Amino acid sequence: MKDQIEVRFRRDRAVPEAGEIIIWPSNESWNDFGYKIRCEFSYRPMRKAESIHGKIFIGMLAPDILTANERLNFYEKRKSLVDYLSESQSNNIEASRDKINFFSMLPDLQSYRDLIFNLENSGAISFLETVNDVVIGAREDSKNHDQAIETEVFNKGFMRNSESYFAYHNASSILDGVEAESFSEISRSLNLKFKLEGFFNQHEINFKFTNDSLIPRRINILIGKNGLGKSQTLKYFCRAALRYDDPNVTLINTDNSFERPMINRLIAVATPGETSNTFPVERPKTQKLYYRRLNLTRGGRKKSSRSIGETLVSLSRSEEHIGTRRRWDIFIDSLMKSMPIDNLVIASSNGEVYLIRDLVKGGEEQRLERWASIDANSEPKLLLSGKPYPLSSGQLTFLKFSLLCSLYIENGSFVLIDEPETHLHPNLISDFVLLLDDILESTGSYAIIATHSAYFVREVPKDQVHVFLTREREIISIVNPRLNTFGAPVDSISKFVFEEDTEAGLTSKIIEKLKNKKFSDIEQEIEEEISLAALMDIRRRLQS
Repeated sequence: MKDQIEVRFRRDRAVPEAGEIIIWPSNESWNDFGYKIRCEFSYRPMRKAESIHGKIFIGMLAPDILTANERLNFYEKRKSLVDYLSESQSNNIEASRDKINFFSMLPDLQSYRDLIFNLENSGAISFLETVNDVVIGAREDSKNHDQAIETEVFNKGFMRNSESYFAYHNASSILDGVEAESFSEISRSLNLKFKLEGFFNQHEINFKFTNDSLIPRRINILIGKNGLGKSQTLKYFCRAALRYDDPNVTLINTDNSFERPMINRLIAVATPGETSNTFPVERPKTQKLYYRRLNLTRGGRKKSSRSIGETLVSLSRSEEHIGTRRRWDIFIDSLMKSMPIDNLVIASSNGEVYLIRDLVKGGEEQRLERWASIDANSEPKLLLSGKPYPLSSGQLTFLKFSLLCSLYIENGSFVLIDEPETHLHPNLISDFVLLLDDILESTGSYAIIATHSAYFVREVPKDQVHVFLTREREIISIVNPRLNTFGAPVDSISKFVFEEDTEAGLTSKIIEKLKNKKFSDIEQEIEEEISLAALMDIRRRLQS
């Protein structure tokens, strides 16, 4: 038998009684196209001493008794909970479904996960049914839901931001338990149309992704010579996803009936100096998509930038899960693929060092003391034979990338990365791709990388590779390579991408010196000093 739950609307916060939900308007001045939907709630379940608290969207439906003209007038006035409370004589309204015609939704996926963790499946479902939640309404095919999704307040208010849009279409799976959360609803096929600055022609790229193929297809690569617009393309993707008012760019979903891209979050990552040049600034108060611009520096110069030590503490303290996995576990598991996790340490202010993987171990008091003692200005190091050694620039890039991604990524994110090879030796690129792919797989997310390195290209199939070529002045074409890139030799990829052989730069000078000689006369002199490929090239050119 389900517990009876009562709802009370108030002008301000109050302590709920057992079995009572109190909802009040948020203090935020922000409104969504004139609709004041942002509210908060406190709920104390029966037989529990403590209440749970969260954010909730509340929308109003016109009463059934109104005429067509009265209903139109109701919606034109943008009636909200604030209006109902202002019209009320008392400080609160005792509400049930038949007294106030309202509907609701939690603002993001994490809010639905939190509800499941706090109330378990049956308790969360009872709560959502009581507040006329549209996610469960769609699942149960309720009349209230059908009316709600036709209103302007739902389409312009509830659906304005991408996180709530994604939650409406994906949170239903969470109601069966977080272990049943779906990770496949992000857009798998996106069409980007844009015009690069400084070039005559329009451009178009079809990005294809999949999360369930034998060969991973979670990463698309943009590659080509300098100055052909790879970083600009990331910028245009970013602006289109953020829904900037720009007539020169469009981004549409082409894999199902939703033309609007199904993107929950956007994470933009670049090396020092490139982030501000490539990616738009964050505008958290007005942007319609959760967007973070991250920089892979050793430490931020700005006062607002957090050090690696501070970010480690933030992630280790986080209780958020994506599906059943804690963000911290996603971080540690991804690092294990490419770094000696059992030797990674961080220094404390009292001179001790802690293994990074152990930061979340122990009881609450022990963890709090450990977190408080970490030296915010120290960098992770490798403990070898009892002594800490600095990480290489490549290792530090690995660690910070995994740390920041795990802290900010969500189910259904797009990760945009500009020139990650800056601090990576070519031998480390395969490990970096493995680390990235593990994070993407864990979170049902995808990535787009702009690079000059053919080593990235050999990590993905050819339909995931977009080569920027110029045939005529100020004309750019963007094509998929003809050769199978996955696992291909780097020189074969470079020959197609950069339209040149990857020979040593001085080979032509050697040819000039030897042009009047026979190959057989000089073969023994040089064969032990150059590669077989270069030797054969010299032979071919001399003989011709």
